Amino acid sequence: MNNVKKYFKIAVFLIALIITVLQYSFAQNYYVYNNIEDKKMSINAGLWSAKLTGTLFAPSTNFTTDLSDDLGFGNTKTGFYFDFNYKLSNLNTVGFSYFNVEHKAVKTLTRNVTLPAEPVDINVASNTTLFSNIRNSAFDLFYKRYVNTGENYDFYGMIGIRFNNFKADYSTNTAALASFKGNAPALFLGLGGKFNIGSNLNAFYEVNGLSVSLNSSSKNKFFQYSLGLNYRFTENWALSVGYRYLSSKFEDDLNRNADLKLQGLNFGLNLKF
Repeated sequence: MNNVKKYFKIAVFLIALIITVLQYSFAQNYYVYNNIEDKKMSINAGLWSAKLTGTLFAPSTNFTTDLSDDLGFGNTKTGFYFDFNYKLSNLNTVGFSYFNVEHKAVKTLTRNVTLPAEPVDINVASNTTLFSNIRNSAFDLFYKRYVNTGENYDFYGMIGIRFNNFKADYSTNTAALASFKGNAPALFLGLGGKFNIGSNLNAFYEVNGLSVSLNSSSKNKFFQYSLGLNYRFTENWALSVGYRYLSSKFEDDLNRNADLKLQGLNFGLNLKF
């Protein structure tokens, strides 16, 4: 319940900040937005074929576990993503997004390892067949401010808040061993834009980072970027193909941490209405 109240206060703060920015924006005289579109809302949904690599750190023994070499990750799994954008005006957009990717691995350990776990780290002996499951998801609220537009391009800055959800579970073939999770909100800044290549084709990009954790007991920092091509085959529908990279680091108040990297191709469908 305390976390719910805390996250509610954070969301209220972000909304108040957006309203302040909007009031300032609408008070200014801006140039005409050349790339006018009548549609106010858009939905993007698709699949992300993401490869997982990274490390886990257990402070009790200062042990670092490599997800690929030690636990057998480095595999590619398909997750999904979804985002919604609402245009308040030609220069101001608000919205939310969500993604979820889950990886599983089975590996017979070639050395003794110490894994970060709750309430205490867990030691696992060499030659143990370990089943590992890592899930990473995030929900973002954001505001985009278009600061430069042209007939064939646009550019925006953004501010948002990310609610992360990370969890690692470890088990043998007979029993569950332990788990480690992180759930910390973070403010972030970003920028993005698109370039029209033809009447129905454009290239897009977006970069997010400079994240600031808002939870004193656990921390999350991340950097991500995406780029790709968007082909519009009707007035309302478009297909996209691109590449997404995400680096996330979760750390709790006991210095247990997970440093994860997800990267791979994504394919999506866009609807404007």
